[in-house]
Amino acid sequence: MTNKTRGRRPVQEITDPQRRTLKEIRRFLRKRGFPPTMKELADILGISHSSAHDQVSQLVRKGYLKREPKKARGLAITDKAQEQL
Repeated sequence: MTNKTRGRRPVQEITDPQRRTLKEIRRFLRKRGFPPTMKELADILGISHSSAHDQVSQLVRKGYLKREPKKARGLAITDKAQEQL
């Protein structure tokens, strides 16, 4: 018996929408000095709040963003992300 996993294989590459999300977060950080809230990010991207949250979660999982605990605007761009931008 083989040990197969179910479902789709996880994608580690960054998708075009994720790349755009990352660029907008970086642009916001450079302009204001702090990261956007999920609502601000959703408004910038023209997507729903839940879609923005999903984009950020995927970027965190893939290692492009890092969450800083106990901070309202607790997102940080990682060195891995700097290579993509």
